[in-house]
Amino acid sequence: MNQIRIGAFISERRKANGWTQSQLAEKLGITDKAVSKWETGRSMPDLSLFMPLCTLLKITLNELFAGECIAEEKLKEKADEVLMDVITNWLGHDQWEGQECDAAPQNVLEVENVSRLYETESSSVLAVNNVSFRIPQGSFTGIMGASGCGKTTLLHLIATIDRPTNGAVRISGQNITDLPEEAAAEFRRRHLGFVFQEYNLLETLTVYENIALALTVKEVSKENIRPMIRRLSEKLDIAAVLDKFPYEVSGGQRQRCACARAIVANPDIILADEPTGALDSRAARQLLDTFVMLCRECGATILMVTHDVMAASYCDRILFMKDGEIKAALNREQKNKQTFFADILKKIQWIEGESHDVPETFRP
Repeated sequence: MNQIRIGAFISERRKANGWTQSQLAEKLGITDKAVSKWETGRSMPDLSLFMPLCTLLKITLNELFAGECIAEEKLKEKADEVLMDVITNWLGHDQWEGQECDAAPQNVLEVENVSRLYETESSSVLAVNNVSFRIPQGSFTGIMGASGCGKTTLLHLIATIDRPTNGAVRISGQNITDLPEEAAAEFRRRHLGFVFQEYNLLETLTVYENIALALTVKEVSKENIRPMIRRLSEKLDIAAVLDKFPYEVSGGQRQRCACARAIVANPDIILADEPTGALDSRAARQLLDTFVMLCRECGATILMVTHDVMAASYCDRILFMKDGEIKAALNREQKNKQTFFADILKKIQWIEGESHDVPETFRP
């Protein structure tokens, strides 16, 4: 992938539209400096900006990655070649990481016809509209969508932080939608694990104490806490920093500490809200590898909200949200990350482009 060539192509297409760098930056909601860095080949656009940038410049995603306009008769021939070359640059080579399972796993989460309507005296907003899906035990599921599509609201409904206007949410068979506030708080402590974008660790406690807190809440005996934390910290490669405070370790280590805290008490499901948002690309990949490992080796069930295609490519399944609805679903099956990444991009392009093609049937 030639960043200088891509940058020159962005500059060429910007000028062809008669825009200054400032005007393009304004349309994308970013700084002039970011556009300048792209055009001089010093950096690449963020993944979330690829589709809006292509739309503005009236080019295809493959043309952006190739750094040139591709003749229509050669577009199909060159598209997959260009896309897979770029994806491999980002993700490296890997094989399918899934596991064969003879029996269908039980569903940990069942969301049935859930809606959330927010009303004021002057307006009403249907943030989540009749959403249904199921998540099996041991799976890694992602929910993708643009800002404001309803994905975080949906996560809050599942987390008992908010209540649906209609529908039911069942976790391990228990309907949590009508739990009184005190019972909902107790359910969160005992059955749910959380990984947030900003870590949410207590700065006055060591890494060890932050993880131990989750076990203390569940009244695990003192003699059992230390060996449990020691085993998990070695698996997550944070054993060397257990006695340090969160501010003394890296962002990636803090996020893996948050993962340890989320998984150590063996919750029914881990809910992750944009967990890679505050991490650099290397730390983000380490975290996502950790999530995959927790599912494969510890039997964890993870539901992750993300707008990042790279993060989504690590999942077993992606649900795509728009305007409060699940518009499509995509299963990884036996594809490697590169192929799944490409499929996700195509699905996003279809959803954002409002294509009239028939989409893949969505099955909850």
